[in-house]
Amino acid sequence: MLDEFVLDQKIVTTILKNAVEKNRYSHAYLFETNGYKNANTVALAFAKYLSCPNHYSNNKNCINCTQCNLIDQNTFSEIKIIEPDGLWIKKEQLDSLQAEFMQTAVQSQYRIYIIHNAEKMNVSASNSILKFLEEPAPNIIAILITDNMYQLLDTIVSRCQIISFAKNGETKNSMIEKIIDSIYIPTTVDKLTLDKYMETVVHFVEYYESKKENTLLNTQNLWHNVIDDRDKILMAFEMMLLLYKDILNFKMNRKVEYYDEKLSLLQKIAEKNSMKELVKKIHIVHLTKEKIKLNVNQNLLIDEFILEIRCNI
Repeated sequence: MLDEFVLDQKIVTTILKNAVEKNRYSHAYLFETNGYKNANTVALAFAKYLSCPNHYSNNKNCINCTQCNLIDQNTFSEIKIIEPDGLWIKKEQLDSLQAEFMQTAVQSQYRIYIIHNAEKMNVSASNSILKFLEEPAPNIIAILITDNMYQLLDTIVSRCQIISFAKNGETKNSMIEKIIDSIYIPTTVDKLTLDKYMETVVHFVEYYESKKENTLLNTQNLWHNVIDDRDKILMAFEMMLLLYKDILNFKMNRKVEYYDEKLSLLQKIAEKNSMKELVKKIHIVHLTKEKIKLNVNQNLLIDEFILEIRCNI
């Protein structure tokens, strides 16, 4: 199942497993393969993970599950795979799928359809699937797989959660992958978005540490324009907590664990802060992270955080 792909696709598997564990899956996913050859297999593994009544992520735990055995035998009625009929995926294929999925599910809570080479849907097929995506029925999940998402209708892409796979041969244990191992990840976040949030956090801290008095005046551009809901704020403060811990590690000549690609920034901030100040900042970041869980006002939270750091250091 999904655990087979953790080494190749750490971020993808983490996002998909979180979606099921937190019961916050999307009604439609767009798998952008980036040339990754096993994307189709990952899609089926995700469908299997969803369908398994125990939601096991590996085959070692799931031995006698009827649903998983039927999926392995390609006889599970609630998972349908659509592939090009000749050069194209045709409207008739999707009309048939929709008619079948109008019936009540028998073997699972979920009904899942997987479209291989989604960019090969002709115009009529694209319009047909768009109608299906615009009015999603409960517990019906779409997984569209493509090598080139830009060949799909923008209206289709906008209705899917984009899952971008790491390219074949991409370096493992990058900075973002190490951070992913240690933080909460909202189920709606893909790798490109994670990179964007991480850079936003890094820039925010860098700006505050160099221009403290101006930070409050620029929170809209520095923070709110990118990190704009509770889940994202929680994730961002967890990233910030790791960042300040690494600054302290650098200060104490310890190993930098996460932000090793930002050593010049770590050094610059470490030189401006005493160990006592860094420990205090870590404490304030941690307390603010706990406040987020209490559903406090999100805009005021950032202002209070900045003021608290300034007043207590």
